[in-house]
Amino acid sequence: MEEAQPIRFVPTREFLDRIMPVDSEELDQIYHAVMRHKDQLYAHERWQTFPQAKGQYEELDVYPAFVKTANAIANEARVVSGERADQVREATWVDYHSRALHHLKKDATEDRPYCALAMAAVDPLEASSETSDKSRWLQFVTAVEAKRDYDQDDKELISRLLTYLRLIMGKQRDRRFAFGLFLSTVQVSVWLQDRSGVLGMDVPINIHENPKDFIQVVAAFATLPAHRLGFDPTMKLAREPLPPIHTYRLTSQGLDRFTLEQYKTTNDVTQWVITTELGTFITARVLNAPRTDAASGSGCIVWAAIQYEDRAVDPDKRKVFVIKQLWKSDRQVDEGATYEHIKSLEFYEIVKIGGELDNTDGLIRGGLEPVQLRMDERRQSRKRARSAKPEMGEWFHIEVTNVNGIEVVSHFVAGRQEATGALKRTRVHIVLGVFGCSVKFFSSVQELISILSQCVRGHRFAYKHGVVHRDISPANLLIALTGDDITPSSRSDPYDVRGCLIDFDHAKRTRTVEERKVAFDADEARRLTKMSVYHTCSEDWEERVTDEVVHRAVHLVKRRYPNESSPSKITQLATQYTQAALQHHKLSNRAPPSGNVYTPEALGWDRPLLHPPHAIRSVAERTGEVRSGTPPYISVKILNGPDEVFIHWNGISFPPSNSPHDAIHDMESFFWVLLFLCITRAGPGGERRKDLICKLNEIPVEQKMQVVPLHDLVYRLFDGDMADIASYKKGLFKQPQNFEEQILCHIHPYFDVLKPTLRRWWNLLVLAYAFKGYEYHNIHTFVLELLEQAAVELAVELEEDSQNAVQMRVDYVHMVSNAVAVPQGSCPPNPLLDATSPETKTTWHPDSSPRSSSPELPLAKKSRLDLCSAGVPA
Repeated sequence: MEEAQPIRFVPTREFLDRIMPVDSEELDQIYHAVMRHKDQLYAHERWQTFPQAKGQYEELDVYPAFVKTANAIANEARVVSGERADQVREATWVDYHSRALHHLKKDATEDRPYCALAMAAVDPLEASSETSDKSRWLQFVTAVEAKRDYDQDDKELISRLLTYLRLIMGKQRDRRFAFGLFLSTVQVSVWLQDRSGVLGMDVPINIHENPKDFIQVVAAFATLPAHRLGFDPTMKLAREPLPPIHTYRLTSQGLDRFTLEQYKTTNDVTQWVITTELGTFITARVLNAPRTDAASGSGCIVWAAIQYEDRAVDPDKRKVFVIKQLWKSDRQVDEGATYEHIKSLEFYEIVKIGGELDNTDGLIRGGLEPVQLRMDERRQSRKRARSAKPEMGEWFHIEVTNVNGIEVVSHFVAGRQEATGALKRTRVHIVLGVFGCSVKFFSSVQELISILSQCVRGHRFAYKHGVVHRDISPANLLIALTGDDITPSSRSDPYDVRGCLIDFDHAKRTRTVEERKVAFDADEARRLTKMSVYHTCSEDWEERVTDEVVHRAVHLVKRRYPNESSPSKITQLATQYTQAALQHHKLSNRAPPSGNVYTPEALGWDRPLLHPPHAIRSVAERTGEVRSGTPPYISVKILNGPDEVFIHWNGISFPPSNSPHDAIHDMESFFWVLLFLCITRAGPGGERRKDLICKLNEIPVEQKMQVVPLHDLVYRLFDGDMADIASYKKGLFKQPQNFEEQILCHIHPYFDVLKPTLRRWWNLLVLAYAFKGYEYHNIHTFVLELLEQAAVELAVELEEDSQNAVQMRVDYVHMVSNAVAVPQGSCPPNPLLDATSPETKTTWHPDSSPRSSSPELPLAKKSRLDLCSAGVPA
């Protein structure tokens, strides 16, 4: 079976009936009204406004002909159907080319359609330059692309139209999907872009031979409810002091007139009123936004928001929430359910419109199944299977599936049963009550270590309850301000912060730690030990460790080598592992145990080993383990595969074994996060070190010897492509003794005090991977121990917090909490209770159901999951 393709075709008749339905009686009335139209729109078996197919005309002549005909059909449709409050209030087909905006720059007109269905549109000749350039994408309902003679395989034409649709969805935050039309003098076809990809008609409509189908297309755009045209009825545009309004109810004049001022200065600060089952919120600003050049995928967007009723409350006493909206695929873990599972959720809902689940499979696509690829094109798409995987962008936070990969476009024919359906996506809302900024904006090394410790504890809490995070990165380690209410008034002490682990949308559900524990068979361990001779390298071996330590080591070896029957071989391997653990204990500069005799407790071996964490798996994982994470911080084992990286401790190790993403891999990601900060930052507040900002050709020759290797290291570890990062990490772990001279020498002087911590962490990872022993299975305990050790060492010479870093956080929180202005006089009513806001109705039921490019600021990314040390069981 083929991989899911981003572009699919369905039978034209089913597309019309399921996606663009018009009541049959109304369609008959509209048809007859158009046929009797005073302008004789259709006569002699053809639409009279369209040029003759064989005549002399320019491609752009198609637009005015289409616009005149389509607007006449739309007017008749509205007369027959009547106007309703759930429809686009004022929509007109506009020919932007014939009425060109000559005041625009040349390149300003090349990236927008020449023709579109626009809402609240003004005459292009009357629009100012600013209005034309900024507002048009906010007004487009549908884009039209014309060609003298087009076909479904015209990749350039397809790419251009789908670019328009992506931009519509990116610019209009309340759009769930968008339609586009291909047009010639003879035929038209409709395309739909949603978060699952693109759906098109398999055969274009011949507008002259099938005028009724053409009328149905235009009538559908005029009469369908707005949510059937891609709008989100759960969102309204805030426009104080007027009540909020759906964008599709704006007009070109009057009280509800469309103005750019309503959208504020940028898309990120446009304020929306969002209705959920929990209540109604008004957004303060965007915290994380989807890329505008990629319409497929989760489309995750995150807002800081307050409750709508709290607008009149003193801004410094408002509670700030975080609202995360995304289109979850069937292959993704249910993030909201994950939060509920670990009891760290304010609110979670699967969005419904008129009682129907809002998903791409049912409500949007009507349950339509694609028809099948031709065999020659099946071979073509198979060659590009990697780029066609719709989940790749989400697995790695790199969007590799977009419509620029137009090579995956293939023509379909009916009658085959092997066609794969699009990846179903369902829209969800997650509301969380924790707010803050990235760990990059720490105020001191002591605070940095404290934040990391608390985030590791949060990870351990989730892990104990059967959740593996799988995407540790600086953006997902949050500095949250303490206080049960998380309100500005509770932030009287700006130093009172805590660390929270956030963003579980790449997480994996497994069995709980309690369910995965491996029973320790002490009797068998004692029996094997008695049957063999200790293989020691030192005469004081028996005096340095207790029998329980040896028994535990034997237990591990037997677990790793279940088919090994030689007691001598087993105890030899157990000895090697024990000696490695003793060496690590010494290298970590930990105090020796009482009497210099090591017990399981002293080595951290008093906790059980665990079975692999893959009892509960998602659909994607049942077809093969999915790699997950943000590339610079992904574990070396996940990037390269466990069999590709052979890690040893002083030349000794156990053979690597295949295992799914586990806690050890996330703890390695924590290590890369700390190393990233120590190498690329100049100190508190997130400031990037100056020798990474400067241009190499501007650096004096005498300084290049130090700066060039630093740039090279940063590229290989953090800024390069995934293959380079994977290769460099692999080489580093193959020769772990080079960590000091290759890595630690490039730490910024501010972070020199953390070099011992980084050494210990590195040695811990090497030991854990080399033997896959107790350090591997109970990695949280060992990481927390080394972080606590760092905190003790740093307390000897306590650093003062950076006032600038603290003030940045205070200013940012104040900016967000004050973004929603206190309304003057009485507040507009809650839109839920506003009689002028009609309830959304579903009139059809299917048969089967950049980040902003602004400078770095302490922006809280994604959802704020409160997995903190405070109040969380250890």
